[in-house]
Amino acid sequence: MDLKDFYFQNIQKNEYHYCFYDSIENVNNIFSDYEEVEDYEFEVYDAEEAITKFRELCQPGVVFYGNENKFWFYLISYYLYKVGYVIKEFPRLLARPPVSPYDFTYVEIRNRIIAQGDDDNGTVRYAVRRTFVASLTFQQKSTYIDIDDSINQKFIEISNRQASFNNMSTDEKIAEIVNLIEKLLKKNGKFLSLDYSTICFDYISNDIVTRYRKKMHCFRHGADDSISERKAYSEEQKNFFVDYGLTIVKVIHSLLE
Repeated sequence: MDLKDFYFQNIQKNEYHYCFYDSIENVNNIFSDYEEVEDYEFEVYDAEEAITKFRELCQPGVVFYGNENKFWFYLISYYLYKVGYVIKEFPRLLARPPVSPYDFTYVEIRNRIIAQGDDDNGTVRYAVRRTFVASLTFQQKSTYIDIDDSINQKFIEISNRQASFNNMSTDEKIAEIVNLIEKLLKKNGKFLSLDYSTICFDYISNDIVTRYRKKMHCFRHGADDSISERKAYSEEQKNFFVDYGLTIVKVIHSLLE
């Protein structure tokens, strides 16, 4: 997964991380002052690899003087924040990373180690910093309803990057919910009609599922009007679309078993 693409596909002007937009957009122009490059890549396989890379950035000796490490720090922070992670010891860091990563990777970490009494008369040894960084706790806080492994596996199968549901951004979650509903219901070019009343009474119906799919269609496409439409929704509304869509998926999955 390209973290730079992830950033541009998901960032909104009202998000804190938008303050890095111009720098990230011109990242290669910045680097070209130092060396010849065509296009820097910021790719990770999944959240686990992103966390490993983040720990590497926090190690002693890593510098952020106008090089790519600074942009790795910005992009990983945004990605992990967007898919619901927090660092237990620094719960606001991923939501509001400092403009200078050094303020965290050196100053905040050093101050925390000293506060814990693990310094050596004011000196923080490299070995202590490495141990502290290795012990940082990354927690994923999901605000959505639970899905079982069989449904999560279906999301992985239809994802272009084989992502599990909890490793997707909110917009991506909605798009893949619609894709999965279509995959489950569309057979031989036609959509199945199910008897939802056996589970949901009249709270979900074929018409309701159809309206949901059509309403969420904008999350599946990159046309300007689709982008404008999905940006008009608040985060609270999007979270509702995710929960409601997952409910529909779970019901369909149960009816088709």
